[in-house]
Amino acid sequence: WMAAGCALMTASAFMLFNPPGAVSNAYLLIGSVCLWLGWTLINIPYYAWGAELSDSYHERTRITGWRQAFAFFGNVSVLAVPVVAGQVTGYGSLPREGLTIIGFMALIALPVMITATLVGVRERADMRPVRSPLIGNLRVMLRNGSFLLLFFGFLLQSLGTGWGSATFMLFAAYVIEAEAQTQAILLGYYGFNVVSLPVWVAIAQRVGKKPTWVAGGVLFVFVTPLFLLLGGGDLGWFFVVLALYGIAGGNFAAISMSMKADVIEIASRRSGEDIAASYIAVWSLGQKLVGALALGLALPLLQALGFSADGGNSPEDIRMLSYVYVLPPWLCYALAVVVIWRYPISATRLARIRERFDRRDARRAAVA
Repeated sequence: WMAAGCALMTASAFMLFNPPGAVSNAYLLIGSVCLWLGWTLINIPYYAWGAELSDSYHERTRITGWRQAFAFFGNVSVLAVPVVAGQVTGYGSLPREGLTIIGFMALIALPVMITATLVGVRERADMRPVRSPLIGNLRVMLRNGSFLLLFFGFLLQSLGTGWGSATFMLFAAYVIEAEAQTQAILLGYYGFNVVSLPVWVAIAQRVGKKPTWVAGGVLFVFVTPLFLLLGGGDLGWFFVVLALYGIAGGNFAAISMSMKADVIEIASRRSGEDIAASYIAVWSLGQKLVGALALGLALPLLQALGFSADGGNSPEDIRMLSYVYVLPPWLCYALAVVVIWRYPISATRLARIRERFDRRDARRAAVA
């Protein structure tokens, strides 16, 4: 599936990033659908595979940490490489040139990395194929309290970050008045993501995943309102607050994915089947839906409140933009912390659950 997704995504990326002159809406639609279909074919088995690589509670955090580090590195590369290319070669400074460079980076990096993964990493031989229908697995998920807590906590956190992403450019341009410096500021934000990630992984290995996740969420809760203190020209303080924001976000994806691997292991042991892909599919669908929900709510809300992205806004409209940028994400982060606070799986509890499953399997083997 990953190989097929790689072929489809590579062809679609070439189609989108190297169009033959003027293109139609149908061309853009087909290319975009094929691109995301290819990514889905890669993404679901990739994350399901990652959840199965290790049975170690802490090793899973190390795996997801490294995986997220490469994701952060990709974010930094997308911003930095076109800028550097523009300075060195004179090509890459314009938006179209930058997109062309990014597209060809993907055309080269994606097949190389997918091939290295498929050749260098073996699938586990002790995983049983799924016999239960997808609907049956969905019913089981709805009865899996630990998964639901983790899933809804993740969705709330994703809704908050998605809302912030949808309104970030407007906040930077109209509140901070720093539209020209946005790319450099984002580069610094992702840089702090990268730098803080190993620290969060080390903390999780010492105190556990749930306390680490909650600590990052609480940091989000305290940092987010600081944006309300900023105004036009506060570029330095904007960078400082975004740096704290980047540190808070450094643990989010890696720790969540490691916790999800624990939940998937319990579900797979309970069912006796490899159902990781079903959980990953639902997780990915939820992530995409909240991203679309954030974009679909944030921008129409701003318009309804009188803010215009075309300019001509009053000071009250600019202040309203600040509130829309800050308050909904803050509420999402606070609710996410409350939800994850109830998450019950720790290293000790996971060990006890494994012992119960081992005794159950031993009894079944003895009877057989």
